[in-house]
Amino acid sequence: MTVKADSHIRVDLYLAERLYRDAKATRWRVPEAAFSAALETSCAKAFPSAHPTPGEVSKYLSSLHLEDLALACACILGDAEAWNHFVLEMRPGLYRAADALDPSGAARELADSLYADLYGLDQRGGARQSLLRYFHGRSSLPTWLRAVLAQRHIDRVRVVRRTEPLPEELPRRATSPAA
Repeated sequence: MTVKADSHIRVDLYLAERLYRDAKATRWRVPEAAFSAALETSCAKAFPSAHPTPGEVSKYLSSLHLEDLALACACILGDAEAWNHFVLEMRPGLYRAADALDPSGAARELADSLYADLYGLDQRGGARQSLLRYFHGRSSLPTWLRAVLAQRHIDRVRVVRRTEPLPEELPRRATSPAA
């Protein structure tokens, strides 16, 4: 699997190299081209129709959670060591968030099922489609994961409510007193 840029903005080579070092991306064996593509995709999301100056691009990219972005890139690329680190570091926080959403434990199932989407078991065009491709580094990876989990929980609640039967007797409408 590759990390492909989806951007009209190209990141300066020297800036990309500095950010690559700052992200410690070599720890996860992320190719520089893949990391640069992730940076450019993040820029495309931050500046969808604008043409930012090089200074604005540099300021924006320097504000990203670069180490988290490098880890996400490595996971997208299928690096086993990165995945082991990801699960070890992220699962406890994800479980705490799940327990806060639903103390009965039902949200923990969502947390566990989220890993399949993060890994990218859904294949399109012969390649895994990891949910991590939507992580652009604007927030920390744990924050982003909690937001994804919360949205999945809300989606599940909506589905359950749609399938619940209506009560046998509908409540009577309050009538306004006659004047």
